Amino acid sequence: RNFFSFWLCSMAAASGEQPPVEVGSGLDVGSGLDEPVVATPTPAVPDGGGGGATLALSLVLPLVIAAAFFLLFRGRSKSRGDRVVLFGPMGAGKTALSLQLRFGRMTPTYSSLAKTVGRCDLGGGGANAVTLVDVPGSGRLRSQLLSEAASAAVLACVIDGSRLAPQCKEAAGALFDVLSLEAVQRRSPALLVVLSKSEARGAASPESARTLLEAEVQKVRLARTTMADTGGTGTKDIPGFGAAGFSFAQTRLTTQFVSASASTPQLDAVRSFVLKHVG
Repeated sequence: RNFFSFWLCSMAAASGEQPPVEVGSGLDVGSGLDEPVVATPTPAVPDGGGGGATLALSLVLPLVIAAAFFLLFRGRSKSRGDRVVLFGPMGAGKTALSLQLRFGRMTPTYSSLAKTVGRCDLGGGGANAVTLVDVPGSGRLRSQLLSEAASAAVLACVIDGSRLAPQCKEAAGALFDVLSLEAVQRRSPALLVVLSKSEARGAASPESARTLLEAEVQKVRLARTTMADTGGTGTKDIPGFGAAGFSFAQTRLTTQFVSASASTPQLDAVRSFVLKHVG
C-alpha cells in the first residue's frame, strides 16, 4: 500500500499535477484506534525545460518585434526619393544637359528665370525614371535653389569646363549656401559636380576643377564668417571644418566630379551616378 501511494505521488509530480490524497483506515499501534491515514503530497517537479522555453520566448519576442519596426522605419527615413536638382552659374550648360537627358536631343536654349521640372528615364523602359529639376543660375533666385535642394536625392552642380576659373568662383557661393542648409546636412544627398562642354578645346579635368572649387568655397566661408564676426551676428557654416580649409572629402555627402557633354553626347557618367544614388 505504501508503495502504491508513493507511485501515485511520483506520477502526479512528473505530470505537474497535485497528487491525489488518499484517506483510508490504518491501525495506530500506540493508541489502538483506527485513524485516517493521509498520504503526504510530494512537491511538484517543474517540467523539464518547457516552462523555461516559454519564458525565453516571452522575453525575446518583444525584442524581435521592436527590431523589425526599427529597421522598417529606418529604411523609410533613409529613402532619398528620385529628385535630381541641376544648379550652377548662368551659361554653364544646365538646360542643354537637362534636355539631352530628357529627350535625347539638343535644342536651342536661353537663360530663364523659372525652374523647369520634368520626368526623365535614364535607363529605358521606364524602370529608371527620375524627376529632373533645372534651377536658374541667377543669384536673385537662390531661394528657389535652396527650396529644391532641401528635398533632393542628387544635387548636380554644373560648371562650364571650358571657363573653369570664373565658373568656379560663381558656383562657390551657391555651393556654400546649399551645403550649409540644415535640410541638406540632415538628409545628406549625393553631390555630383558636372564639368560640361568637355568637347571644347582646353576643357578642365575633374581633378583640377575639384582643387579650384574647394579653394573658392573656402574663400566664401572666410568672407561670410568674417562679416558675421564684424557685424556681431551669427552665420551658418558648413559643419565639420571650423578653422580648417574646406574639402569635399570631409563633408558628409558622397561627392564625385565628372566630365560631360550635351552635344557629343557624353552623359554615361552622369546617368550612372544618378541611378546609383536615387531611390
